[in-house]
Amino acid sequence: MKTTLFRFAAPIMSLFFLTGCSGTEEKSELLSLLGVDEKIVDTNQDTENIYDAITLLKRGEAFYVKEEYIEAIAEFERFLLLHPFHRMAAFSQFKLAMSYFQQLNTIDRDPGPMIKAMTAFERILSQYPQSLYVEEAQEKIAKLELRTLKHEFLVGHFYYRTETYPAAIARFNKILRKNPDETLLEKTLYFLGLSHFESGDIASATTTFQNFLEKYPQSEFRKKIIKIQAKFENASPVS
Repeated sequence: MKTTLFRFAAPIMSLFFLTGCSGTEEKSELLSLLGVDEKIVDTNQDTENIYDAITLLKRGEAFYVKEEYIEAIAEFERFLLLHPFHRMAAFSQFKLAMSYFQQLNTIDRDPGPMIKAMTAFERILSQYPQSLYVEEAQEKIAKLELRTLKHEFLVGHFYYRTETYPAAIARFNKILRKNPDETLLEKTLYFLGLSHFESGDIASATTTFQNFLEKYPQSEFRKKIIKIQAKFENASPVS
């Protein structure tokens, strides 16, 4: 009877893994195929199967569905440590990355999960370049890169508000080197110019503001920049 069930289940499992699905339906379908109720975590801890590949996968996926991401991370990491060449290794790496990704809060919070998620998604590209998860990993990396730059802007803006202008300038320049999207680029150039001006570097402020006005002639910051430029002759700080 067991042999019959295995022969029946094997084609289904093979079809699932070959076609792949990286959306929200994947977790429920996978647990269903593995015989796990998504509302119940498999907590079988007997020594025979505690480190079995499929058992680890079941537990990790069940924790993930319940949004217990720290526990899910532990299971997926254990799977990858013990079974790095398993046919489900790419899947486990992807769900490990997603477990970090799902923990992201607002961009001014702890950047730890963001960094770990980035590293985990990048590992998919480097270690599993032929897997089904490459495209989604690339999309998530792009989102994380933008999120990282927004976090850098918040830090730079904090330094600007606290009049720590050299640190603000360093942060804003770091963002510019990463080619951010237009919205972030506009704000970064503006506050970079302000930081140069407030620090007394009129030459750099002038260059930055000129570049800004050429690139964003209709910007909401245009009038403010023109007022600041009018003060350049006396080089007095903005009130």
